[in-house]
Amino acid sequence: MKNKSKQSVHSYSVWSNYGMAFVWMREREGGSYYFLSALFVAIAVIHPFLAMALPGAVVYLLGSGWIPERIFLVLAGYVIVLQGMLIAKGYLDGRCKKRRFLLRIHLGDQYFGAAMDADYQEFESESGQKKLQSAKMNLYYGGKKGIEAFLQAFENFFINLLGLILYSVVIGRQSLGILLLSLTVAGAAAAVHFYGHKRAVKYDEKYEKAWLDYNSLGKEIMVPAYGKDIRMYHMWNRFAVEFDKLKKDFIRWGIKWWATNTGKARTVELLLAFARDLLVYGYLIRQMMQGRMELSAFLIYIGVAAGFGNWMTPLLDAVTRALENARYVGEYRTFLDFADKKYGGEEPIDRPGQIHEIRLEHVSFRYGEGREDTIRDLSLTITPGEKIALVGMNGAGKSTLIKLICGLYRPDSGKIYLDGKDISLFSGKDYFREFAVVFQEVFAFSFSVEDNISCKEEASADKERLKLSLTKAGLWERVQNMEKKELAYLNKDIDPSGVTFSGGELQRLMLARALYKDAPVLILDEPTAALDPLAESKLYEKYYDMTKDKTSIFISHRLSSTRFCDRILYMENGRITEEGGHEELMAKQGAYAAMFHTQSQYYEK
Repeated sequence: MKNKSKQSVHSYSVWSNYGMAFVWMREREGGSYYFLSALFVAIAVIHPFLAMALPGAVVYLLGSGWIPERIFLVLAGYVIVLQGMLIAKGYLDGRCKKRRFLLRIHLGDQYFGAAMDADYQEFESESGQKKLQSAKMNLYYGGKKGIEAFLQAFENFFINLLGLILYSVVIGRQSLGILLLSLTVAGAAAAVHFYGHKRAVKYDEKYEKAWLDYNSLGKEIMVPAYGKDIRMYHMWNRFAVEFDKLKKDFIRWGIKWWATNTGKARTVELLLAFARDLLVYGYLIRQMMQGRMELSAFLIYIGVAAGFGNWMTPLLDAVTRALENARYVGEYRTFLDFADKKYGGEEPIDRPGQIHEIRLEHVSFRYGEGREDTIRDLSLTITPGEKIALVGMNGAGKSTLIKLICGLYRPDSGKIYLDGKDISLFSGKDYFREFAVVFQEVFAFSFSVEDNISCKEEASADKERLKLSLTKAGLWERVQNMEKKELAYLNKDIDPSGVTFSGGELQRLMLARALYKDAPVLILDEPTAALDPLAESKLYEKYYDMTKDKTSIFISHRLSSTRFCDRILYMENGRITEEGGHEELMAKQGAYAAMFHTQSQYYEK
């Protein structure tokens, strides 16, 4: 995809958003939606007018001198047409709503796909997560907010606009003065309505934020892992205080929004409508009493006058809904642009699938607006097939360095090279294929064991490779003892009979996934943190077998593991301060030796 310039939500006009919404509808639901919607709009405009004219038609026919049978047939036909239109209107409305609903659901695929295509560094950032959550509101608030409500507002706008024009023409034929009065009052009501809406927008945004904060806090107490601490440390009172504070916020802003957007504004609109109706009805009654208007015409004009407001108020509501939901559609489009922005190049990797040299030259990196670099002017060369142990205290920058090496982060300064070529020239997807990484966070997707390891559809998984990976990770026997073996689902989100793995088993699962990928660079970030010492020792014994014909980086806080590596890098404050073999670093009596001696006291005990 081509890069797109960054746009703010406000750069998208309402009509621009409608144009894009129509493109999405045509691409995903076909062009027949427009025909169905146009037919629905036409019936929705004509049917109320014909229904309103029925009493006048009855009076006219009764005074026409026609025979009763003829009057009955005409009225029966009139009523049948009205009922037929009503049935057609309901059918078309259902079809249009179904298309809008399906569009919203299908756009979910686009939303998740865009999230996965987004640059990870931007995706992980605070601004990226805000864009993600803002875009979500376009799709996951039902038909009340977002794309579905946006398209519904467009339909409602034209129904009420055309109805207003039709009624204006009818009123204008009787009296231009009445028409001008009605339009003047309508204009005043519109001004009041949109003034209230403009003020309400800021309240709506604050209400929305308060509600999201309240909802997020509520989710925390529902997480089982958090529930243990909440109960053991009696934290409910602390949560209750915060809940009360947030509840007051969203109640306060919600009341302000209602009072501004619907309360005060609607009251003024009703008063204006009352004044208009008083003048219009008085004029029509006077015309009839003076003999200038037949009863049948009077009934029609009274209906038109009464119905004028029934078109005006929904028209204003439709415009308001369009403006409100244009924000959600705009935020969604901003997210798509954000996710579409690519930072890598398109050059192919020279030796895909082969062991590589990795070189860093004066690399620095900091998180967001952090005041200090997490990685500071770091230079390093890892030769093809070399086994590196990366050690140091917490916060030294080890995991950050790994994310830089495997392409999840971009250096703020300096360069990273793969086989002598700047990695920024490669596409992210091609570069990622060269790495298999076991990160610190352990988890299982709610798929089968096989899917979790192969990361492929069940039918395309390599069974022998799967078995070998599970065996090397020490998880084969555990899986074979399960009822459905490798086809058993993990967690209980999708399958209530799903299996729950322990922390150590999850860590083995992560290792099996990395081994299955069989990438030329293997990176293990604390792969034994959740294992007991015996299991850890067995894993280390397999380390050379696992990293055969691979370039590997092994991060661990336990320095007893470093003997399995060719070279040890000791990190402090974002820099490599010591490097060499175990004996060499011990002889230097530096930070590595001090850390090893401290840990060895516990090993001896």
